[in-house]
Amino acid sequence: MGQEPNRVTLRPVPAALQRFAIYETKTKLYIVGSTNDGTSCRLLKIDRAHPTMLEAPLVEDDDAEYSDAQIKEVLLMLDDGNKSTANKGQGLVQVASAFGIVGLVRFLEGYYLILITKRKLVANIGGHMIYKIEDTSLYPVSNPSSNPAPHPCESKYLKIFQNVDLSSNFYFSYMHSYDLTLPLQCQMRSNPNHTPSCTKFVWNEHLLQDLKGRVNDRWILHITHGFIGQYNISVFGRPIYLTMIARRSKEFAGTRFLKRGANDEGHVANEVETEQVVHDASTTIHDSGRYTSFLQLRGSVPSFWSQDLSQVIKPGIIIDRASPFSTPAALHFASCFKRFGAPITCLNLVKKREKHPRESLLSVELEASIAYLNQFLPPEHHIRYIHKDMHHINRKKSVNLIEILEKVVDDCIKATGFFHNGPELYCHKLQPNPDYKAVGGYGYRNGYVGRDQTGILRVNCVDCLDRTNTAQFIAGKCALGYQLYALGLLSEPKLPFDCDAVRILERAYEDLGDVVAVQYGGSQLVHRVQTYDRSAQLVTKGRDLLQTIQRYYRNAFTDNDKQMAIN
Repeated sequence: MGQEPNRVTLRPVPAALQRFAIYETKTKLYIVGSTNDGTSCRLLKIDRAHPTMLEAPLVEDDDAEYSDAQIKEVLLMLDDGNKSTANKGQGLVQVASAFGIVGLVRFLEGYYLILITKRKLVANIGGHMIYKIEDTSLYPVSNPSSNPAPHPCESKYLKIFQNVDLSSNFYFSYMHSYDLTLPLQCQMRSNPNHTPSCTKFVWNEHLLQDLKGRVNDRWILHITHGFIGQYNISVFGRPIYLTMIARRSKEFAGTRFLKRGANDEGHVANEVETEQVVHDASTTIHDSGRYTSFLQLRGSVPSFWSQDLSQVIKPGIIIDRASPFSTPAALHFASCFKRFGAPITCLNLVKKREKHPRESLLSVELEASIAYLNQFLPPEHHIRYIHKDMHHINRKKSVNLIEILEKVVDDCIKATGFFHNGPELYCHKLQPNPDYKAVGGYGYRNGYVGRDQTGILRVNCVDCLDRTNTAQFIAGKCALGYQLYALGLLSEPKLPFDCDAVRILERAYEDLGDVVAVQYGGSQLVHRVQTYDRSAQLVTKGRDLLQTIQRYYRNAFTDNDKQMAIN
């Protein structure tokens, strides 16, 4: 994932534009962006004379920096110069204030400016602040008085667009201070000025296309979708922060029954990168060696399949198109190799044997595709395929599903390793732990600072929600032991299930899983970790049934409108 072995630090925390004031005259919109302390300001002008076009003259960035006093003088001159043409003797009127610009969108009448009007701080990684969008507003670029007869369908498209609730789990960091589209490893290993964002996670890319290249980068915000939560794991009084980041891909995005499998480009449905960042918050020095992360992936089975929506309960699975050369799987795994390296471990959790084949059809497809692709890969880079039928194993009273999965994912972590931006601790060299020494990846040798994760654990079930989230939690639990050990906080890289750190981690994965499940399936998780625990109570099963009913209701009555808005 990285190229420069001795660069293991985040970019400096920038003085970003964080406050925006929108002013209008009859012919122009003026946007003043300023830093939090108001010491640096910039001015953006948007022409309102041609409301249905967005050509070069429409958006103008004078590319100059102003002090607070200077920008006030500029605004005063604009006010005086426009009083003769403005309403009620006011030349320049402030009409809105915001914390960021999402972009511009056009329907039938003209463009609207999408503004972030409320934000919430959700995480702090090395002094880099990460925010969740709490509220947004649309402001028309065109002057309403210039178009007395609005198009009758304008309100219809506005309503469809607003079905995507931008206050529902969309996140940003100013001036790409912390690039939410990239894993921590990519940001610390690479030159921050030459590492492009991963556009598959930039959900407002289309909304920015009329601004990029025409305005300074300080105006641009990359909005990601998914989940971000930060939790304090206090270890012997030291503030150790666990940050969970789920990045949902915008490619082939949509709702549960309307987006299944993969498309012709190899993008899969419900593709989510899950990153588990653990760092010591007692210092904000980025090269202190106190940062670690572990990355996982979930996504639909990469083939052409769908479900029979005429069946309300357990719709049948249909293989829509045969792909003799496993094209969608080939494109998908090629993208995974490019992004994560090798090895790739594919953990398949769907049913293996059924009286009436349904889920098992997907197992046959996936296993056959991987076997075919491995013919063309060198043995050391073969895609590892592991199949664990969670439902079948959980029905057996003589075995413990959690223990079986823990052994499987621990082997996967030892194959890929995890990221740590500091040198191996001297005490670990004096008394090496055999489990820790067996962890793969790259680093801690030949002058290479820190260690890197190479490869990925890819988990799937049918929906990539309930079973997948349980398996990813168990992988996260194993990884957390290694991360805390690398930071010198544990005497061995193992954590028992009945400790506070694991309980906090379980809550974090359930928070993440609930949000991801609502986004794709319409309800919170149906089956949680407790569902697969022998100590699961009747109340847990009752809650699971309620979530199942809610999920089917949402899929039947609200998914179509949501899908139209995403498209």
